Amino acid sequence: MISKINYYLFTILNIGKLPLSGTFGSFFTIIFYYLIYNFFSNIIFIVIFLFILFYSLFFLKYILINFENEDPKEIIIDEFIGQSIPLLFCNGDVVLIIISFITFRFFDITKIFPANFFDKKIKGSIGIIGDDIVAGIYSLILILIIQMYQ
Repeated sequence: MISKINYYLFTILNIGKLPLSGTFGSFFTIIFYYLIYNFFSNIIFIVIFLFILFYSLFFLKYILINFENEDPKEIIIDEFIGQSIPLLFCNGDVVLIIISFITFRFFDITKIFPANFFDKKIKGSIGIIGDDIVAGIYSLILILIIQMYQ
């Protein structure tokens, strides 16, 4: 039972089985963020983000044994985590949300150092999630720069 719940969480309700699963995972995240931000608050989104981050760091390793690949494309919870980082500072601004989506996808795909280090050299949960956290931080930096000049 717990294994099935973990599978659905880490594949974000099987979105990870779609082509371009990382992009769809990031898109799901911005929709999820927008709904939580507008119907509840940014604080609720932060709590959800932190729960998923720590839960994934500790429990992702248990689902990985079911896959042949060390970083299976079906596992897209890392996209949720990475995409959430710049969203935490978008304050519901649709333009900033779109910019965070585009920039996060760019940095996630290009894997600029140290993201490539996490992607290639570190195994397990930290390796899978680490490169997306770096991409999220790079995207966050751009969001903060834009906010400084608005």
